[in-house]
Amino acid sequence: MKKTVILIPALDPPASFPSYVEELHEAGFSDVIVVDDGSSDKTIFEELSHKGCAVLTHAVNEGKGQALKTGLAYYRDHYDFDEYAGVITADSDGQHLCADVKKLADAMTGGEERLILGSRDFTLPQVPARSRFGNQTTARVFRIFFRMKVGDTQTGLRGIPNALVEACLAVRGKRFEYETAMLLDVGKQSGILEIPIETVYLDENKGTHFNTFTDSARIYWIIFGTFFRFALSGVSSAIVDLVMFAFFSKLILPEGEHRILAATYLARVISASFNFVVNRNIVFKSEKKVSVTAVEYVLLCVAQAYVSAFLVKNFSLALSAEEVVVKVFVDLALFFVSFFIQKRLIFKR
Repeated sequence: MKKTVILIPALDPPASFPSYVEELHEAGFSDVIVVDDGSSDKTIFEELSHKGCAVLTHAVNEGKGQALKTGLAYYRDHYDFDEYAGVITADSDGQHLCADVKKLADAMTGGEERLILGSRDFTLPQVPARSRFGNQTTARVFRIFFRMKVGDTQTGLRGIPNALVEACLAVRGKRFEYETAMLLDVGKQSGILEIPIETVYLDENKGTHFNTFTDSARIYWIIFGTFFRFALSGVSSAIVDLVMFAFFSKLILPEGEHRILAATYLARVISASFNFVVNRNIVFKSEKKVSVTAVEYVLLCVAQAYVSAFLVKNFSLALSAEEVVVKVFVDLALFFVSFFIQKRLIFKR
């Protein structure tokens, strides 16, 4: 049966860290990679090196995500994939019990090729309030926006089979957001296996290096970054449309009854083309054929214009409301609909 390698990123780990590694050795995990992510005291890592661990060192703190990438790259370059099934990542504070690590190892050596997560139970009373709120909120966001049911989005106990190592190395992010991006970039494609583990929080999780504000912001940028880029693309396209309309109506087209109509169409063609290019290449980073996405995009624009006109007309009559006011709300709703259609259908990666 194949073996597994344990990968542990560590930044100023607790004094109990060597004991935890010793427990892993005694449980049969002889191959342990430790990444010192810029710790101030090197004593623990020297001790681990003498105990047979592969100790990799960052001169300065680069973040948990980068430490995991460093360890994964070392595994890829120094271990035989015919002998080893993959990597199990764990945290240095001892919260991941050896028995739970073995659960993930058994699944991976049994031939599992999905991303494996050690999933905690956040309904238990020992879970700190901020951890419970953060994880449950992120889990709901995953379910609503990405149609992914993940019970523990921030678990550090993960099984990465050989087939997913290169994909995990390509994942964006260097700090805690890396683990969220891994779920979206790798887990979404490979599928996710969640294995229940013990929920252990030592000293109210006060030893964590997770910054509630900056790291949460990075995580939610990973989650909502595409939507923010989509919104900026829409605003910039509106500006292009306005500038082009002024350019054609004031400087290019001669006076006449069709000048405004012609300027409107010309500006819309240019702004729509600009929006298409930005959405395809920057917002959604699609690799579908340009011809296919262009046709689908045009059909969406036409359909959206028709639906907007239909709803504005009928809602204005039904509510006896000003058409311009109704159009604001209708187009705002269609903006969100357009985002999901473009993300999941037109520019689907």
